[in-house]
Amino acid sequence: MFPELTAYLDGLERLGLPIVLMKPERLSGAKVAVPRPFLLRSTRNRVRAVARVGELPDDLTLAACRHGGITELGDAELTEQGVMPMTGHKTPDAARIYLKRTEKQRAIGARRRRAFVELEERSAHEVRMKPPPQSQNEKLRFRKLLISLASQAG
Repeated sequence: MFPELTAYLDGLERLGLPIVLMKPERLSGAKVAVPRPFLLRSTRNRVRAVARVGELPDDLTLAACRHGGITELGDAELTEQGVMPMTGHKTPDAARIYLKRTEKQRAIGARRRRAFVELEERSAHEVRMKPPPQSQNEKLRFRKLLISLASQAG
C-alpha cells in the first residue's frame, strides 16, 4: 500500500517475533535488557513522524497500517484462524473483516476444489475396480493405497 513505509520498516533491526518492538532497555532491577512492545501513544507518534518524513498522507494512522498488514496476510492466503493469533481477534468473524477475497484467491480455491473432486472420483473408481481385500496383506496394501490417494490431495 505504501512502498516508502514498507521500505523504511524493512530497514529496521528485527528485535523479536512481535511485529514491532522497542529497542531493548534494562528495566529497574532487571538483569538483562529486553525488547518490549511499543505503547499505543508512542506508536501513534512514530507512525505520524514516519508519514511526514515519507511524505505520506496525513490521515495515515496506526489503524490503517494494521488494517493493511492484516489484509496482506489474507493476500498471502492465511485463513481467519491463521490471522487470529497474530492480531488478537477472538472470533473468525472479527478477523474476516480484514480478509477480503480477491480474484486470485478465488481462482486458487477453485483449483483446489477441482483437484479434490478429481481425486475423490479417481479414488472411488480405483476402489470400485479393485476386489475387496481377502487376506491381511491385501487389506494392508488396500489401506496404503487409500492413504497415498488421500496424501495426493494435500
